[in-house]
Amino acid sequence: MKMRFEFSEDSASASPQRGAAPVGLLHELPAVDLAAIVYLRAWCAGSSARLIIAEDFWLVMGEKAGAAAARDFDALMSSFLGNARRPVMRHGLGCKCFGGDESVFARLVASAAARDRDDAALFASTLIDGHAVYSVVYLAEQLGQAFLQLARGAPKVQSPTHASPAAHYQH
Repeated sequence: MKMRFEFSEDSASASPQRGAAPVGLLHELPAVDLAAIVYLRAWCAGSSARLIIAEDFWLVMGEKAGAAAARDFDALMSSFLGNARRPVMRHGLGCKCFGGDESVFARLVASAAARDRDDAALFASTLIDGHAVYSVVYLAEQLGQAFLQLARGAPKVQSPTHASPAAHYQH
């Protein structure tokens, strides 16, 4: 009996890396989700972008609370990325779409900001090891109010400017 469907070995390499496939456009997101994705990308871009994140927290929350939020965000990112089951995929800073992994991170942060610990834990558990889920959720809850404040000032995003999102995948 011959199989009805056949899959070539090359089909897996032709698709984007798991977690990077575009799932939406940034301008479609609620403000907290948008802020989470932009800050994820910026934090991963390096130290100069991390200073900008810290300045944003300071501007929105004041120097003392902003500095604490920046430290909490560093801890969240270190724990989230450090306990990931595989590399967390993200698009470039200027990309107008977002991928599956970025969506999961955004929903984790938004759920934690809404104090929905169960949903936040479910989202976290899809990307990180089980032993780290609740510490990541706790850190995200600590940042919840900061992200709500940041989101109130988040700018609107224009429509995509690139033809192929594949050019912006990073890990």
